[in-house]
Amino acid sequence: MATNQQRREQQRQNILRAAEKLFMRDGFKVTHIKDVATEAQVSQVTLYKYFDSKLTLGHQVVLALIETGYADYQRMVDDHSRSFRELIQLMITTKTTYAGEMSDDFYQFVADDMGGRLGNDEAYQAYQNGKERFWDSVIARGRAAGMIAPSLTDKALIMYLDMYVQYFSSPASHPLVGSATEYKKYADQLMHLFFYGFIGDPPANDDEPTKEQTN
Repeated sequence: MATNQQRREQQRQNILRAAEKLFMRDGFKVTHIKDVATEAQVSQVTLYKYFDSKLTLGHQVVLALIETGYADYQRMVDDHSRSFRELIQLMITTKTTYAGEMSDDFYQFVADDMGGRLGNDEAYQAYQNGKERFWDSVIARGRAAGMIAPSLTDKALIMYLDMYVQYFSSPASHPLVGSATEYKKYADQLMHLFFYGFIGDPPANDDEPTKEQTN
């Protein structure tokens, strides 16, 4: 039997899932607290016990997306049945598909939250906290497969990653983009450039084995 604390956490997660669904589909601005409460099958009073405002709810959805995103991508990296090239292609496809399913308005909200423009930098820090382990494992897979140029250091690759994240977090500061909505139009192309930029020099032999060699 679930304890009271477990039931409360289940209810909180249920509200977060309902909010994510509506924000993704309809956008943050047009979604009202009553809409989320109805979707989660709770009263507005109950919802406010967990989240004191729609902004707080939106922020918590972003944090949950970062956490689940890292977990989902880590499972991809840990699956050695795919080659590194197949892994990169899967990550590109997954990322661009997810971005395409997100409403433009919520895409902007996520960018604003990541950029610290909604009152705190918690979302950016959550991303930073998970960055090292995840990207270290991606780089290790690439090096094991011989698909990352030896001349590229881990530090340079992480700097390259940070430049991309900062660009996403502040698209309005870049005159060629202007907004997260405009950035989203080029998400698939940027994902391709970003991930294949990790490879650096092309390998001498493009016929990569299905599995990386293990020691």
